[in-house]
Amino acid sequence: MGAAARSSTGETASPVRELVVPDPSSSVRWHQHDWPHPLARWHHHPEVEVHLVRESSGTMMIGDYVGPFGPGNLCLIGSFLPHNWISHLDDDEPVRNRDAVLQLDQDRFFAAAENLPELESLRPLLDDAARGIEFGGRSAEEGTAALEAVQGAFGLRRLAAVTELLSVLAESPESDRHYLDSHGGSYRLDVEETELFNRALSYITDHLADRLLLRDVADEVALSRDAFSRLFSKATGVGFSRTVSRMRVTEASRLLRTTRLPVAEICYRVGFTNLSNFNRQFRAATGTTPSRYRRLNQH
Repeated sequence: MGAAARSSTGETASPVRELVVPDPSSSVRWHQHDWPHPLARWHHHPEVEVHLVRESSGTMMIGDYVGPFGPGNLCLIGSFLPHNWISHLDDDEPVRNRDAVLQLDQDRFFAAAENLPELESLRPLLDDAARGIEFGGRSAEEGTAALEAVQGAFGLRRLAAVTELLSVLAESPESDRHYLDSHGGSYRLDVEETELFNRALSYITDHLADRLLLRDVADEVALSRDAFSRLFSKATGVGFSRTVSRMRVTEASRLLRTTRLPVAEICYRVGFTNLSNFNRQFRAATGTTPSRYRRLNQH
């Protein structure tokens, strides 16, 4: 499902905690929002989330995973697993209703399973959600339709729509699943750390084509180099340099799929300073060369 880079360390990572306000008339919360939006940031929450990106493409970060996304990206995000989808746009126009989101309290579902044993079939899916799952194939198509059907449904009809959505995801074959985070850990930053990390991430995204040095980004968020390095390792599990490299590879993979720009131009546009290093980093992250990746992914 596209190019991705992976943490090879055992360190944990994390973001800002989102307070999910429950809907008193429903067992789940369904909402949609634009990009940019205050909710569209590196964050986490105790609720399990089904997340659909309707429009745009860019970079998604799920735990220690960084990879590309496009329209129709459907993911299941576990409790306290940090996540963010960063759209790469050619202009400053917002993407209206980019995201459709359903959030549920898994403890409520497990408690209900004591009286409704059919709900026990959800346990394996919610356990797997700890790593984050990107769905593909028919499961993504049916899951997207089921998620959209929750909107505007109320009472028993909403419960039936939610049940259909969770059934589609629970019954999805392994071939339609791409597990994201490498260890399914819980990533915890405090509020101040999360705010600093989001500021740094925003700066990196806006200056990906520039020469990004740790000291410059540390200065941008008013931290010492050592403190900034510790923050990045805690928040990503891989540290500053590897995070920047995998973000560049992810943006390169998007440009390879969606444009006809020469490979050399893409190399410099995403911030690599020479073609040989770009090829080496791209192969390490994707298992293939930029040119072959383009042949396999352009239609």
